[in-house]
Amino acid sequence: MRRVVAGIVAVGACLLLLGSWPGAAQSPAPVKIGMLVPLTGVFTRNGREAVDGTRLYFDEIGWKVSGRPIELLVEDYEGKPDVGLTKARKLVERDGVHMLKGIVSSAVGLAVAGYAKDKKIPVIVSADFGVSSLTVPGPLLNPYIFRWSQSGTGPGQAAADWAYKNAGWRKVVLVGSDYVGGLEVNGSFTRVFCSLGGRVVQELWAPLGTPDFAPFITQIDRSADAVIVFAVGADGLRFGRQYPEYGVTLPLMDLYAQITDESNLAQFGDASLGWYSAIHYTALIETPENKRFVAAWEKKHRRVPFDNAADGYVGAKAIVESIKAVNGKVEDKDAFMAAMRKLEFDSPKGVVKLERSS
Repeated sequence: MRRVVAGIVAVGACLLLLGSWPGAAQSPAPVKIGMLVPLTGVFTRNGREAVDGTRLYFDEIGWKVSGRPIELLVEDYEGKPDVGLTKARKLVERDGVHMLKGIVSSAVGLAVAGYAKDKKIPVIVSADFGVSSLTVPGPLLNPYIFRWSQSGTGPGQAAADWAYKNAGWRKVVLVGSDYVGGLEVNGSFTRVFCSLGGRVVQELWAPLGTPDFAPFITQIDRSADAVIVFAVGADGLRFGRQYPEYGVTLPLMDLYAQITDESNLAQFGDASLGWYSAIHYTALIETPENKRFVAAWEKKHRRVPFDNAADGYVGAKAIVESIKAVNGKVEDKDAFMAAMRKLEFDSPKGVVKLERSS
């Protein structure tokens, strides 16, 4: 018996030596991506869709790029800036991620942006966090922020131009989520609308997580031509449900489609007729790439994709294409970021690329 045991030990020792031999094949190190999103609180749906969109793209490529496995580490910041910063530090300093992805909340994004710049960690924004000042020339420009979702000013500016020139609205009421994102989105509408000659006759600001919008809806000035709304996440759905309950028949313009997303409209029925939305993505876009994306999404999740699903998917593709461009050497952050700035590719949202200032 002793001989058998000794033989096994000897073989084991040989295997250990072979495994540690300098010429033995070693598995390539993973590309580590830290996904920072809200999975609890008012932004839960936004965060979930961004994660699912990201995973769908990585599923399609087999979770590998340039011979390296992809590792996605997801952290829930609960919609809170202090938690977001703590989770960002954990991902970077303890988990050793090569980049951060996701975000959603502009307040959390601002809390993380300075830290990312100090640590020289790229942040691939692939769900809202539309603070424009971080990606346009100026004192707040942050070269580590790469936004593949949309700016906070885009929907508001486009909606204001359409409202004045096409709808003929001259007096509007603004309703907004009272945080940095709401201030930027509604502020962009106000600047353009008023510059054209329109007037904002009333502004109503609701705290994030407002459980009941009745006190705000009942205050709406009925002499206005329309109501312009930016209510995020679960707040948008609650506002949409309550808006018709109090006899308000004014046209509603939804900035960012947090209310009028296709997956929500069935809940409102005919009450939503006469509502409008300003948004960068809809599942109804008639392009081959979007049809393919929607079909793959609905097969996997049995629901219509929200805009953050497309954002997550596009952000994941941007990461992969940038890694390919540097032959997998994601540790060379300058080369990786330079490659990302040059990207242009087809996506569910159409052909996308970053502005030169990003």
